[in-house]
Amino acid sequence: MTKSRLIMISLMTLTIVVTSHLAFFYNSGKATAPLLQDLSQIDPDQFAALPSPAEGIAVFQQKVERNPQDAVSLTILGQLFFRQARQTGDISSYQRAETALRQAIRLLPNNTTARLALASTLFAQHDFGEALKLARALFQEDARRTEALAIMADAYLAIGQYQAADQAYTDLSGRAATPPVWARLAYQAELHGRPEEALRLLQQAAGPTLAEAQSKEDLAWYLIRLGDLYFNLGQPDEAGEHYQAALQLVDNYYLALAGLGKVRAAQARYAEAIDFYQQAVAIIPQPEVVAALGDVYLVTGQPDQAERQYETVDFIGRLAEINQDVYNRQLANFYSDRNRQLTQALTLATAELEFRQDIHGYDATAWAFYKLGRYEEAQPLMEQAMKLGTRDAKLYYHAGLIAKAQGRWADAERFLTEALAINPHFDLLQTRVAEAALKQLRNR
Repeated sequence: MTKSRLIMISLMTLTIVVTSHLAFFYNSGKATAPLLQDLSQIDPDQFAALPSPAEGIAVFQQKVERNPQDAVSLTILGQLFFRQARQTGDISSYQRAETALRQAIRLLPNNTTARLALASTLFAQHDFGEALKLARALFQEDARRTEALAIMADAYLAIGQYQAADQAYTDLSGRAATPPVWARLAYQAELHGRPEEALRLLQQAAGPTLAEAQSKEDLAWYLIRLGDLYFNLGQPDEAGEHYQAALQLVDNYYLALAGLGKVRAAQARYAEAIDFYQQAVAIIPQPEVVAALGDVYLVTGQPDQAERQYETVDFIGRLAEINQDVYNRQLANFYSDRNRQLTQALTLATAELEFRQDIHGYDATAWAFYKLGRYEEAQPLMEQAMKLGTRDAKLYYHAGLIAKAQGRWADAERFLTEALAINPHFDLLQTRVAEAALKQLRNR
């Protein structure tokens, strides 16, 4: 690599780092933000050609090797590993980010940038308690640190402290009207059963990112979130358009590939679904995606191939402790959905619920109890899972089967009808179970 290339990467990386932290403090004008409603607006060539995280990592690793006491380079290196992890889904990159950032903080304890980045990295590894503790300390030191407030709000939401999260998001929205804030408010609205508001907020977040020709990665992330929301609303065609647009911006973006696999499966275009899922799994074998690939094989009459994928998920569950920490909810739902290792499903779900009492934690635990035939224990947990009014088809599906098992026929029919109305494609295998159960209820 030439000296001029090294200098260019260093300067561009520094620009990325600085602007990422200033973004929260810039009020872009909530009332005038353009909406992203037409994907034809997106021209990948309009975005600056930023260096990949790998290129920047190589540069700053060299700097740290030459001077292990360089706290600034360690900070940037940690942020680059974090960015790489978000793009690839590779947990080990989060671990490398944490190592670099902790070393930077040891060298320079008042390094606010490194401490903020470490809080985000801990959050990404599901160490919500430590992320909250660090972000709260930063915010108490200086209440102008809006990014610290954002991490606090995210952590409150992740552990199910919804009242504290709502208060923090209200404070955040009054301080900074920016795309990252709107994206957070969108997720909050989605959880509280307001998907149309969530959709508008996400479009509002993506609009300035496109209009100001910010990084491809930033816009691709908003497109993925929009795709997810459209899919959850039962609109796979619209979801697919957004996943495809994200893939055109960022080559081999595993989230876009997995999203397209999910869409093609919902459209019964199974060969394409298998292809997209295989590409995603080749990049990072996330349990949820590997399991989905197995489901497509099962539906297309390839049980041996399906079992290979399911065994891969079992293997992932036995890997390093960090994988179990990050993936245990995915693993619990995988086991429950497919009637495998049901005792382990309950163990994983209840262990996570001890420190993460959000609606999806209650749902995963209720579902595991149901699969073990412990219906009376499942019901109150399921009620907790539905307390926010979230329009999630899987929640209604689980509630419906639990009610059916208890002989609450009217509730069961109502919940299952609502699940399929919200999203008739919510899961390749479970929708078939929902349809069969609903038919049985109506014919009883």
